Amino acid sequence: MENVIDQETVGLQGIRGNYADLLNDFMFKRIFGSEENKDVLIAFLNRMLKDVEIEDVTFIETHHLGETADDRQSVFDLSCRCRNGSTFIVEMQKARQKNFRERALYYTSYPILEQGRKARERYERVKTQRSRQGLPVHKFKWEYDLKPVIMVSILNFKLEHCHNWPQERCYSSYSIREETYGERLTNNLRYVFLELGRFKKEVCDLVDPYEKWMYLFCHMPDLPERPEGFDEIEFDRLFNLANINNFTDEELYAYRQSLEHMSDYLNTIDYARDEGRELGREEGREEGRRIIIRHLYSKGMPASQIADYLDMTLDKVESILAEK
Repeated sequence: MENVIDQETVGLQGIRGNYADLLNDFMFKRIFGSEENKDVLIAFLNRMLKDVEIEDVTFIETHHLGETADDRQSVFDLSCRCRNGSTFIVEMQKARQKNFRERALYYTSYPILEQGRKARERYERVKTQRSRQGLPVHKFKWEYDLKPVIMVSILNFKLEHCHNWPQERCYSSYSIREETYGERLTNNLRYVFLELGRFKKEVCDLVDPYEKWMYLFCHMPDLPERPEGFDEIEFDRLFNLANINNFTDEELYAYRQSLEHMSDYLNTIDYARDEGRELGREEGREEGRRIIIRHLYSKGMPASQIADYLDMTLDKVESILAEK
């Protein structure tokens, strides 16, 4: 017999439909960042990248993507590697971020540098082994044979583009190319952005699995049932995992906590915005910013996010937080 959720009993009154929000922190990591569900991640990447065929992935620790706690609290990334050595970073970003393209560039620098460190580690192992055997040891030499690093960002907002960018175009793929002839410098660095803020299609307008994925990221928590036309095998697993009636008690609790956390975060943003306007009138812009910074930080917002939100440098925010 199917388990029907008593939302009032489990404290999930905020749920609108039978399926969980794919942009929810808990759900995103459960569906796309777990070993047992990696077939869903593989299907998603193959649909989004289109010209890449991934058969299997191995998850990688993601702590190297940020050097401080601030770097990890606002971004729910996962990192994985496929058999040919390609590294994929998948990021879900719910709130608009200043300099987001530069942030993406910064994140991809870590797996690139990691390849150099791994080459050095392999050399050191061989060096130690040969030294123990009394064999000659050559100097470290690496040919910079980098493996591809691809970042896929799911953005719940719009990026700024050139003046003639189509308003409805929500998929963009960037690589490094020569400015005049468009020759690609390398095939080993790529950025794909999925802008949910630009996706406006209805179910009847969807033409391929890529658009169906985009639709579900936008509308999954509002669906009473699986829409007609979502017949691909990959969606069998996705709808089963997102069906709240299939959650264990522990998963229900974790999902509720994640919903509440996001609600508190948004309320803090709204409060700070209103308070900032009032402080700007009463105490002056600079002092008002100081109070807002301390308030946001006390509510758990990391310094890096505060800097983005207030359009300030991270150094300035940290210096204010360090004041007595």
